Amino acid sequence: ATLGLLVAAPVHAISPDTTDPAEVARAMEDLPEIDRMSTQMKMVIKDASGSKRERVVQTRAMTFPESRKQIILFASPADVRNTGLLTVDYTDASKSDDQWLYLPALRKSTRIASSAKSGSFMGSDISFADMTSTSIDDYSYTMSDANATVGSEACWKIEATPKTKRAKDETGYLKSVMWVSKDKLMPLQMKHFIREGKKTKLMKFAKYKKMGALWFAQKVSAQTRQGGKPLSTTVMSFTQVSFDDPGITDGDFSQRRLERGL
Repeated sequence: ATLGLLVAAPVHAISPDTTDPAEVARAMEDLPEIDRMSTQMKMVIKDASGSKRERVVQTRAMTFPESRKQIILFASPADVRNTGLLTVDYTDASKSDDQWLYLPALRKSTRIASSAKSGSFMGSDISFADMTSTSIDDYSYTMSDANATVGSEACWKIEATPKTKRAKDETGYLKSVMWVSKDKLMPLQMKHFIREGKKTKLMKFAKYKKMGALWFAQKVSAQTRQGGKPLSTTVMSFTQVSFDDPGITDGDFSQRRLERGL
């Protein structure tokens, strides 16, 4: 369950009548990714008291033969401007993905250890692990409901439980439940059960827009709860999206570029 799922893709041929959860998961994993993509989004983080923090974030992503790379840079406010994250998501599922966080005050980028990937990214409800993809071979799947709905949209409700130590440690999730649209083959919502603190996190993907043959979720929300009460909520609204952006090159995805900022 990752923000990589925000990268929309052509709908894969799979029967809406299937009851095999692994087939659905495999079809989602096999969806082709957009070669080059850039976005700008507004991120709003709200705590339990109702206080809000707003961020403007720019992202670029590109598919390489052996990996998917993404760079995230904060544009505003001033106190977080040029803070950034570089992610290298390897195609080889046996390799752990690499991430580097750049904090302007330190003037250097720091590699995120695997043990720290379950932590919050910049005080949001999104973890570092949420921004990388996972291999379906690291999970066991159960079809909870082959005829579920979210709103009026038909979907599969699938439970995914990590079966490898790496998946458990990096995500910090005991299990995840996802509602996958039968029409779009994209997630409508996910519920993660967090090991630390016995918390849950509900992620919702909304305002899907079809751009040619592609689907893209223009709004994503994540709420962390404990004991049935919300602790914090993060809402990301995409204000600019560009697919197959020719201005994106492999030079955009290095530690040197990360440290240069906007």
